[in-house]
Amino acid sequence: MKALRTTVLGAVVASAAVLATACPPTPTPPPTQNFTFKADSVTVNSSNDKGPCLFGVCVPPAKDEPYVVNIAFKVTIGEANSASTTIVTGDNHWPGALDQGPGEGSSHTFAGGEQAATTLSTTMLDVADLATNKLQIAGVWSWGMEADLYSPGGIEAAANTLKTALNTALGGGTLPSDTGAIVSMILNAIGGVNGVFSFLGANLGSIFFGDDAIGSKLYIGVGARGALSSIIQSTAGGAAFPSIDLPLVTVPPDIRGGAIFSLGAGDRVLSGQSMTNGGVAGQHTYQFSLTGA
Repeated sequence: MKALRTTVLGAVVASAAVLATACPPTPTPPPTQNFTFKADSVTVNSSNDKGPCLFGVCVPPAKDEPYVVNIAFKVTIGEANSASTTIVTGDNHWPGALDQGPGEGSSHTFAGGEQAATTLSTTMLDVADLATNKLQIAGVWSWGMEADLYSPGGIEAAANTLKTALNTALGGGTLPSDTGAIVSMILNAIGGVNGVFSFLGANLGSIFFGDDAIGSKLYIGVGARGALSSIIQSTAGGAAFPSIDLPLVTVPPDIRGGAIFSLGAGDRVLSGQSMTNGGVAGQHTYQFSLTGA
């Protein structure tokens, strides 16, 4: 009887071992993380509203009412029609007809709704994850604006055009097998021939906005963690970010640079972000920040 029990027990153990081999554990999916991009402050370097001056008195005065429009975007590289955009328009701190913002050389710290806080959500991949997952990028096309008491219009048209451009250049693209070439691939898809900027230049007509667009920049976060995050950061540091002057168009504003970085590299402050726009007077310098949840 004892021998029989031993034989049965051995058979059960052997069967369990076979089942464990045949049914390996399901791999843990990569994590998804949320980030917040917002405007912290602005300095009026030169005024957009500044009128003719006589004996140091300018009419209108050299004071602007700056605010921010953030167009958040996300796209999965190599996945058709995966791009999406979201618009957040910051509050104007000086909404009254006689309200005046900071003068030339002065600054303003944004608070609450003025920050145009924008949520970015993306899957975070490491090198090994690339074998079974597609890499996402999430970022913001940020516009520096000056209020003229007109209701903003036409932002949705610009966001939709950006979405189409991202779907074509990155949703229809192929991620390189060399992880060290990912940053250059993304930047080429943005600023290269038939890239996002070329599409915007060819398809964005001048839109009625009312307020003056002082300038814009593009900030691209790559959904990377661990070793992949380190690779993205090391290659992004030496990469030249593209720009485009949109001809005959003042709104949307010219895109004069920006930044690309790994979202997994930690919180960051983007200071000294100078905004200018061809055909529009004035220069404002912004500080933005990105924080992870």
